[in-house]
Amino acid sequence: MLSIIDVAKHFEGRTGPVIALDRVHLTVQKGEFVTVVGPSGCGKSTLLNLIAGLIEPSEGHMELDGERIRGIDRRIGYVTQSHNLFAWRTLRDNVCFPLELAGVPRAERYRRADRWLEIVGLQGFAPAYPHELSGGMRQRGNIVRTLIYEPQVILMDEPFGPLDAQTRITLQDLLLRIWQETGSTVIFITHDLAEAVALGDRVVLMGRRPGRVTHIEQVSVPRPRDIQHIHDDAEFRSIYDRIWHKLEKQTDD
Repeated sequence: MLSIIDVAKHFEGRTGPVIALDRVHLTVQKGEFVTVVGPSGCGKSTLLNLIAGLIEPSEGHMELDGERIRGIDRRIGYVTQSHNLFAWRTLRDNVCFPLELAGVPRAERYRRADRWLEIVGLQGFAPAYPHELSGGMRQRGNIVRTLIYEPQVILMDEPFGPLDAQTRITLQDLLLRIWQETGSTVIFITHDLAEAVALGDRVVLMGRRPGRVTHIEQVSVPRPRDIQHIHDDAEFRSIYDRIWHKLEKQTDD
């Protein structure tokens, strides 16, 4: 479904050119949940920005369903680490915003927003403003704001990074249930290797800058997965240890 073909990205830094990504090649299947891990500064977020069409590759190209990605594409949604909810809009009006931009009538916007807010357990908070919500609630709203216009591909850049451990587990479980119901394709960046293995069909390991794919690990733990207890699974531990050994070498070399 999504092909990243020999993509490189160069930036001009204060001390000269910086190669953020170098000949990245990756294919993602329809409905697949792919997680990406790697050392800080290896270009993970740059890769998502390229797929989202926010920046252009210096070399190579990307394709979605066989068509080149050129700029922002509404078939691709992006969930960032920061919730970016508008302080002056209610939760319902925040999650409706993409539909408002698309010209969807207000009644239909609200119907769809209320349905999604119920799915993520926020049905009683539709009239609340962001400052009245917890961090986990705001991030659920951030996720719904992307899901509401039903993108084919969902990019997620450490969406649970700033949350406490209990809230992270709750949202990881919620995300898996939504993904299984919608059939969307997900590319999920995280610094947490346990999270990457628990969520992903495959874990993509990127090497330190210049970033490139150094290893891809298939996660053979059956679905549906019990996020709370998956760490006790022998296969989970084996996969985690195998990737950690490779990730540790990237850090130490």
